[in-house]
Amino acid sequence: MREFHEELAATQADLSPGLSQAATPASARGLTRLAWLLGMTLLAAYCAVFVVLSPLPIQDLPGHLARAVAMSDLLFHGGTRFGDVFQFHWLAAPYLLGDLMLTAAVGLFGPTGASAFWSVFVFLSLPCAAVFYLWARGIGPNRRALALLVSLYLATDWFFLMGFLSFRVAVAMLVATLGLVEMLRRRWSHVLFAVYIGAVVLAYLMHFAASVFLCAALVVTAALRLRWRTTTARTETLLLIPLGVVLAWHFAVGHGYREPGDLVIGSYFWGTWAGKWARLGSEFFRFAPRTDGLLLLALAACVLLMTGAPRPRDMRNPLVLEFLALAATFLVMYFVLPIGYSEAWYVDTRPLPLAALFLLFACLALPRSHSSRRTRRASAAVALATLLAVGNLAYLARHFINDRAWLAGYRSVVAAIPLHGRALPVFTHGQEGAVVPFLHVDGFVTVDRAAVGPYVFAGDNGNPMKYFRYRHRPYDPPQTWYGDVPQGRVDWRAVARDYDFVILTKPFDPRIVGLRTRTVIQNSSAALLAIAR
Repeated sequence: MREFHEELAATQADLSPGLSQAATPASARGLTRLAWLLGMTLLAAYCAVFVVLSPLPIQDLPGHLARAVAMSDLLFHGGTRFGDVFQFHWLAAPYLLGDLMLTAAVGLFGPTGASAFWSVFVFLSLPCAAVFYLWARGIGPNRRALALLVSLYLATDWFFLMGFLSFRVAVAMLVATLGLVEMLRRRWSHVLFAVYIGAVVLAYLMHFAASVFLCAALVVTAALRLRWRTTTARTETLLLIPLGVVLAWHFAVGHGYREPGDLVIGSYFWGTWAGKWARLGSEFFRFAPRTDGLLLLALAACVLLMTGAPRPRDMRNPLVLEFLALAATFLVMYFVLPIGYSEAWYVDTRPLPLAALFLLFACLALPRSHSSRRTRRASAAVALATLLAVGNLAYLARHFINDRAWLAGYRSVVAAIPLHGRALPVFTHGQEGAVVPFLHVDGFVTVDRAAVGPYVFAGDNGNPMKYFRYRHRPYDPPQTWYGDVPQGRVDWRAVARDYDFVILTKPFDPRIVGLRTRTVIQNSSAALLAIAR
């Protein structure tokens, strides 16, 4: 045990950001400053692109933006536009924090400005959290700078492009909360503990996954620290109490709140083991498999250049062991969790970003070698990480620009819907690679024209936002009923009763509309059909 504590102390000294400048060669210090400068410059470049191209064409964003526009009217304007359609009541439940932030941004900046704010905030959350956590764990500034560069790529993964933005923020909040946990384990402070309690509550209000993952991380790291005698049972118990209170609230109140018209929660779906293995790296694959594979190889190469090949004795390092244990925990959770159920999908893939992140942290925590080639390898690692960040930005911008042109065409068709009109959206466009950027584009029917549509994410149409509901939800056939997989027949008589228009993305077969209609406007993106009376 004495040898273990000596090794832990040596590791902290080796990785400490507080190394004296005299102990670091001038060339290494210059490279570290360059890496930070490149990271901050590229961080600003990503933010600028996201602002210019907002609202970004990512899958779920229009649906969340539509709900925020309605909530802004309900909270700040007495429901003058949406009071007859939606209702909101205060309920401390997951998604509420993100919705309130986006709603406030809508009130301050309008829908387009709010979209820009939210996209940039979500993007920045992971790089900031990763740098803070590595600082709290004693990782040196050179490797934190590399983590900053690499995190620009990780922050724009498949989950970001699918528009799972509250989840992406929740991942960052979890990482930052674990940084607070480390600081408390090192030196207890009542003020810091109060901050930690606030972080636990806010993470829950952002996304329930943060609470589940934090519970797993605390249990695993507490078991290791207790075995190594670097913490106490009292400390770990105090850290778990706020989380236990939050989980008790969720299952007693937050999750259990339902109304008679809510959809019944269906059974869980696990899929097959073959499917699990096939989707193991799904967070890294977005539009083009070949390009995504090259970017992933660049990520692995730049980390290997910085750290070198691990030696067997390096794997016994306490910090490395803890990071590897966390990565393994989240990987096991991926295989254990179901794919989804009626109110949520892609449940099992949610731990994968954390598994990849802690594997990266384990590599960055490897003790530094004293090879004469270390500085040259570090220079190559920074150069490759910079190329990874630049290439990723160009890759995203190219697809965003093309998709924004399609989106502009769709919104020009939406503009022909009368204010507060009733329009049934029909999605026919399909997916791009592993993402479906226009699946919820119908949210702009609500955002742009305050029109009534059936698919705004709400608590009574199969979504977990129990605090936001329709007052009288119109007929809503399955959103992807037009496609290769049959999902039941559309009741066109109900469509004629509840709607005045049908807006369809292109291409589509006109024969699928089972009503007499006339074309109001159309372009290469969509067509608006008025229902003949």
